[in-house]
Amino acid sequence: MPIATLSSASIRYEISGRGDPTVMIHGSLADGRSWDQVRVGLAPSLRTLAYDRRGHGESTGPVRLRPVHDDATDLAELLDTIDLFPVHVIAHSYGAAIALRLAADRPEMVRSLYLHEPPFVRLLEEDPATAPEADRLSAETKAIQSLVRAGKIEAAAREIADALSSDGGTWDRLRSEVRQSVLGYMVRWAEELDDPEATQPDPAVLSELLIPVLLTTGERSPPFLHRITDLLGERLRNATVRTLPGVGHVPHLSDPDLFIATVQGFLVERNVPST
Repeated sequence: MPIATLSSASIRYEISGRGDPTVMIHGSLADGRSWDQVRVGLAPSLRTLAYDRRGHGESTGPVRLRPVHDDATDLAELLDTIDLFPVHVIAHSYGAAIALRLAADRPEMVRSLYLHEPPFVRLLEEDPATAPEADRLSAETKAIQSLVRAGKIEAAAREIADALSSDGGTWDRLRSEVRQSVLGYMVRWAEELDDPEATQPDPAVLSELLIPVLLTTGERSPPFLHRITDLLGERLRNATVRTLPGVGHVPHLSDPDLFIATVQGFLVERNVPST
């Protein structure tokens, strides 16, 4: 796989397909391989870029001081280096924070955003009815980060798996290779959730963003993720909010055909112009 040598990182990436350029940003507990099924399915209609963020997969670089900003800077430099923009952006979980920061800092690079379940729990603080839930979620996140830093990696991963699912025992149902992958990225997860921008988007970015945005949440995801997605949709000026039936937090893995159809439908319905 190609490696791009950037100013602060070496980034592994893979380009496939044909059509409008599209980049896929993975979340905290994964790497670029998590998009493999989606990348193949989109190949007939989109030219896709999947990559490992710094510290994930085969990408390397120094510890990020501001994870969201640094990840967005890495991506912008990657797109510049390989001359692949403007792009549609598909982002999962924490990746959504990177996508919004990229759109704010380099608007000429971004044509549309598809964001699935951003972890913006601090949006819940703005409504007195949901502020206690925001406090609870923030406290739970800090407790899990403490487990990671105490070396109790599997206990922390189990807590996250259950928090992101409406069903109990999620961790035990994961395939062993998936569990091993998650365990390998727990330190990165703790690092990324320390960044305030990972849980609270910049209000100026939300109010000024005019490009089409699709926000999705899974029908089987916990209610707090639905509330966050709805609140984000209210703050964006050109957003559509949709619930994906029968799936949870990782639809690109659990039901890639549904995810692919949703991406394609969004671009057709919103009539996002071709380059």
